[in-house]
Amino acid sequence: MKKYIVAVASAFLFLLAMPLSHAYWIWTPQTGTWINPKWAVKDTPQQQFDWALKFFKAKDYKKSAEEFLRLVRFYPQAELAAESQYFAGKSYEAMEEYEQAFYAYQKGIETYPFSKRLDEMTEREYEIAGKFYAGQKVKVLGIPTFPSVWKAIEMYQKVVENAPYGKYADQSLFKIGECYKKAGDFQQARLAFQKLVDEHPESKLAEEANFQVGLCASQASLKPSYDQSVTDEALKEIEDFAKRHPESKLTADADKMHKSLREKKAQSDYTIAEFYWKQKWYDSAGEYYKNIVANFPDTETAKKAEERLKIIGKMTKK
Repeated sequence: MKKYIVAVASAFLFLLAMPLSHAYWIWTPQTGTWINPKWAVKDTPQQQFDWALKFFKAKDYKKSAEEFLRLVRFYPQAELAAESQYFAGKSYEAMEEYEQAFYAYQKGIETYPFSKRLDEMTEREYEIAGKFYAGQKVKVLGIPTFPSVWKAIEMYQKVVENAPYGKYADQSLFKIGECYKKAGDFQQARLAFQKLVDEHPESKLAEEANFQVGLCASQASLKPSYDQSVTDEALKEIEDFAKRHPESKLTADADKMHKSLREKKAQSDYTIAEFYWKQKWYDSAGEYYKNIVANFPDTETAKKAEERLKIIGKMTKK
């Protein structure tokens, strides 16, 4: 029992001595715990901001990010909270931690929509998205792994959501379209380009986007599972582009696409006609051959259809 009392007393005396022997730790009645002033938030937002800024200026960006976010955490309503959120993003960017930087800026935009840094944070997000568009690798457990076009899409979409008619909205929509093209999803690419045309008709990118709508519809029609409605839609989009931009430098390319799609349509009808031909249902085959000649006279397929019609005509005379 005496040994037990001695042990408890010794432990108690040790705890009493802790603040003296470990000067960095103090007892706080408010929390009922020991804290280290070195790691604690400063007494005012201004003091905390100045403290964090010292690390930023010294290029100790890891520490500056921690301290700026500490201010946001403990003083979320302070005027300097938005500024600290911005500098946290800048700190992560300086460390080339681009995903963390983007999320820091995004939180700043969502939490402090009236911040004087709003335009700058939007611009930084757009620039970071551009890095992933250009091939920046996504990190997994802190290790760069592989480029991700999907990460770029996610970021560009946030830029558009944050400011649908802002400075970077049309550019972001165009890049979203390009990203989907890289991924081979031409339908989603077409929708992104169309949104740009519809919502930003005055944009310098509207003409190119209008052309891309037709191009993506054309590319979608090349897939093995396509149906003729996709080709019809592509033809409509290209014809619409020609009407909207008759003097465009892209008109020649649009004409080539238009001709290619008409050939595709003719070939589709010719395939059906050939099915009837092989079954010796010449009347049905003849209707399709005639349709090709009447509607697609400028195609190579029309020439083949005419040859078939000549043969059918000779058989009919017998």
